[in-house]
Amino acid sequence: MNSLVLIIVILITVNNGLTSNILAFLPSKARSHYGAFEPLFKELAEKGHNMTVLSPFPMKNPPPSYHHIQVEDEDLVMGFNPFDVARHFKPILVPFRSWFIWPKFTETILNKPSIQKLIHSEGLHFDLVLFENFYHECFVTLGHKFNAPVVQLFPSIPNAGVAQWHHNPYIGSYIPDINTGFCDNMSFIERSTNTVLSFIHTALGSFYYLPKQRDLMNKYFNYTGWETRPSLENMLNNISLTLINTHFSVGTPRPLVPSYINVAGMHLKPASSLPEDLQDIMNNAPDGVVYFSFGSVLKLTQLPKNEFEIFIRQLGKIKQKVLFKWESDSKIDFPPNIIARKWFPQVDILGHPNCILFITHGGIHSTEEAIYFGVPMLAISVFGDQLHNSLVMQNRGAAIQIKYSEFAEDVFEIALNKILNEKSFKQKATELSQIFHDQPLNSLNKAIYWIEYVIRYNGAHHLKTAAGQLTWKKIVEKIS
Repeated sequence: MNSLVLIIVILITVNNGLTSNILAFLPSKARSHYGAFEPLFKELAEKGHNMTVLSPFPMKNPPPSYHHIQVEDEDLVMGFNPFDVARHFKPILVPFRSWFIWPKFTETILNKPSIQKLIHSEGLHFDLVLFENFYHECFVTLGHKFNAPVVQLFPSIPNAGVAQWHHNPYIGSYIPDINTGFCDNMSFIERSTNTVLSFIHTALGSFYYLPKQRDLMNKYFNYTGWETRPSLENMLNNISLTLINTHFSVGTPRPLVPSYINVAGMHLKPASSLPEDLQDIMNNAPDGVVYFSFGSVLKLTQLPKNEFEIFIRQLGKIKQKVLFKWESDSKIDFPPNIIARKWFPQVDILGHPNCILFITHGGIHSTEEAIYFGVPMLAISVFGDQLHNSLVMQNRGAAIQIKYSEFAEDVFEIALNKILNEKSFKQKATELSQIFHDQPLNSLNKAIYWIEYVIRYNGAHHLKTAAGQLTWKKIVEKIS
């Protein structure tokens, strides 16, 4: 009996030695950003780590060691119609618009009581801090606040402005910025534009954008002991690991330093059974089913009426059933082959063998889900990474891209009939799906491994290159 008690005590002690206190800081109300990483938080908790997650999105049926801090609710209002902006999209202006808009969102977030309560908390201990960085560089300060290594979560491909802090190669001649809508097979003019954009993100960003983040840090992160913290630049340089929501099967191949890890598709898993009515529709469509959705941010209700009518008119002509995500309560006389609803279980529909086409905006999650299940895409890309994602898929032969700025009825009609009638698109999508699945570790297990690696090695600073030492100040000091 005494031996049994001793064994139990030893097991508890060992288990406690293997668990860590981890803070995940994702206060932005961007459901798609949070959704990419929620499976990671759940799995870490199920492995026994004490997870404290601050976000607007409580988890359903969380594990016992998962602790949620609710961020006050707020609608993420863009303040503009994205379809109007897309008509006048100029890649070279993207950084300036982002530098103006996103710090305001960050300040709105930092003003929330739950955020300030955490920042000014006393007595909390964390072994690791995870934070989402989407124009939120000042959040890195939590690493200093809790004296813990920091892991950066990036919901898409980092631009040159982010990559510079970790000295990840970012060469404009062949690494496209996702906001340009370019792929890696750029023309000379596109390479030149892309190179200029990379320069703007790094050189000009350091003078115009980073001071905005520094001001937010100084204004809102005035916790006990803040006077001893390093500069914002030094803390960004000191980030231990960056988990990126991408993979070369859905993006463009590029060099990565050891601390940059691709983890696209952590939220993906085999399709579940559909609700009975949808299952009947999917099973009893002899010519297949087309799924139409522009995601959670873009609302089809914001489309100009004539463009909405183009979609309905052309989709009404095809022989396939169409599942059409339509958020409005307005009564529309849809053609008989179109089933319109406010919400569909997207992953389970794409995973059904009778789904033959996904008409999408080309967001990163939609792209990952389509490739995971091998479904070709007709992408009406509007702005941001949608332009890049859909062009990559088009160049791989698994999609047709239509820039929204070039959208017209004849263009849509030709593309729709081409992708429905040519088998090559399905073949290429299936090939990409095989490549995506062929990984030594799936994305979730890979992310878990590297997070625990950082904890095991107290920040794993040996993953960083010597480029971090090549600042002008340090070079001058060494020369003198």
